[in-house]
Amino acid sequence: MRTDVNRPAGADRGSLTIFVVFFAITALALASLLVDLGNAVNAQERAADLAEQAARAAADTINVAALRNGDVQIDTARACGNAEKIIQDYHQNSGVDAAMTQPCTFQGPGPRQVTVFVSVTTTPVITAAFGSFTMHAHESACAEFGINQGVGC
Repeated sequence: MRTDVNRPAGADRGSLTIFVVFFAITALALASLLVDLGNAVNAQERAADLAEQAARAAADTINVAALRNGDVQIDTARACGNAEKIIQDYHQNSGVDAAMTQPCTFQGPGPRQVTVFVSVTTTPVITAAFGSFTMHAHESACAEFGINQGVGC
């Protein structure tokens, strides 16, 4: 066997260990970033879904006194409360930090259309090592009384 005269015996020992440790740390960092990205997308979808549910609940709150007079309209005094209740129930049952960010807005004659604004807050996994950080997903949705095929906001 030929040996290198300038290199001491066993000089390569541990070089593979350093490579494996570096690769493992890099792989874990990339995996946690992937999880955080998934959580951010999921929070955006949750906010959109929750806003749609709350808007439907608000639009379903009919002003009974006006209906008896032949006028179909949303009860603006109770509609936002019903939307807020949907969001609070979701927050309590799922543990997801969700809240209304603005009061409901009403449009149209009567009014017949309501818009709800929702925010969902998540905490990324990777930033736990770097301190406190939160991500907010903001969405809005509108619903109109009597329309079952969607409405443009």
